[in-house]
Amino acid sequence: MDRRALITDLKSRIAGGGEAPSSGVIPLGVEAACVLPGGGLRKGALHEVAAAAYRDMGAATGFAAALASAAMRHSARPLLWCEAARPPFDMGRLYGPGLAAFGLDPARLVIALPPSDTDCLWIMEEALRARAFAAVIGEVDGRSAALTLSATRRLQLAAEETGTPALIFTGHGKAAASVAVTRWHVAAAKSEVRAGVETDEGLPGSPRWYVTLVRSRGGQPGVWLTAWNGEAVIFSFAPPQDESGPAFAAQEHGTLPPFMQAG
Repeated sequence: MDRRALITDLKSRIAGGGEAPSSGVIPLGVEAACVLPGGGLRKGALHEVAAAAYRDMGAATGFAAALASAAMRHSARPLLWCEAARPPFDMGRLYGPGLAAFGLDPARLVIALPPSDTDCLWIMEEALRARAFAAVIGEVDGRSAALTLSATRRLQLAAEETGTPALIFTGHGKAAASVAVTRWHVAAAKSEVRAGVETDEGLPGSPRWYVTLVRSRGGQPGVWLTAWNGEAVIFSFAPPQDESGPAFAAQEHGTLPPFMQAG
């Protein structure tokens, strides 16, 4: 498609709204259906992902990519990803072949490089209202002064209005107050050995994370060892298998969220 045709197509999407707003949820897996209201991730809503620690930033990026891939599964629209190079997002640029391994087609990815957090939030809101994207992702440090309750409320309202899922990646550490419908904390876990692959071959397995659902409006928070199947575009959720995961370490140091504290 030449430049003129591309511009015409984008203008048409913005003016006509592309696809009609859809209601419902994004399926994440059988186990997720038991804890998320409606059986999946709400489409017209703001969701938040954070890394458990700086060392988990790469893992959390992969989890965000998997969520985006699930959101794009039943849409022909592209994905907008507002990328930041400032700390804590200073671990390298998004890599096409790596994203493809999570089922996210790089040809359908539009990357924006906003100069500030305020610009990122503005781009996200405008992109949501344009109705031209399957999902909108923005990287904003959770400690940023720009990330206010009012700013997240505007994103939530824009997502509700258009039925477009919005995902904000807040880095690591304590995040500001937010109206996000779900809030996920992600830590790295050992990959899962693929069927038919010998363990001594040293090949990478299926991505896995220790995922804490800190908040779920109308749902049930919890902690899982979560695996991603990029071919089927689906997650599997299971209780942590051993005491090496961050959930057990947090329990030992008394830092579990209130809903996980022992009675």
